[in-house]
Amino acid sequence: MNAVTKNEIRGFAAGILLTCAVFAFFYYLIFNQGEQKPAKNVVKQTPLTEATVTQYLASHHRKAIDLDAYNQWLSDTQKATDKASKSKDQTNTNSKDKSPAKTSKTTTYNLHIKSGMTPGDISSELVSAKILKSNQKLNFDQYLHKNKLEKYVQLGSYKVSSDMSIQKLAQVITKNHSN
Repeated sequence: MNAVTKNEIRGFAAGILLTCAVFAFFYYLIFNQGEQKPAKNVVKQTPLTEATVTQYLASHHRKAIDLDAYNQWLSDTQKATDKASKSKDQTNTNSKDKSPAKTSKTTTYNLHIKSGMTPGDISSELVSAKILKSNQKLNFDQYLHKNKLEKYVQLGSYKVSSDMSIQKLAQVITKNHSN
């Protein structure tokens, strides 16, 4: 066995130190191009408190409600929509009986887009609400897909009517997103 001398250990340590210096040189001066951000530009984040959240919501014209109140609002809105659509169907049925000459009447509908709905679900709902004709369902789905708008569909309630074009319907449910 060869015994390692003090000078060999010192030489090895000096080699490691020199290697680290070379790596540091290339990292800081070549890869970073000598740019180091001064510590003065560090953004200090304020602690998240109820006051800062309230201030943020107020400045963005938003309001926070608890989950129970939201679910109650959602069910009330759904009941009101169902009630309105039933009375609208009865009104449409009565008006069709009285005046068969008016077949091109514009139908309006309050579309509710919920979490988890696919573009196919939305177009099916539009067909059942008589906003789209059944032969336009596929065209609507293809338009959303072709223009890559599926990911921009927004949750919420939208007032739509049967005189809207497929492009206008897509624009409404994507919050006027343009390609």
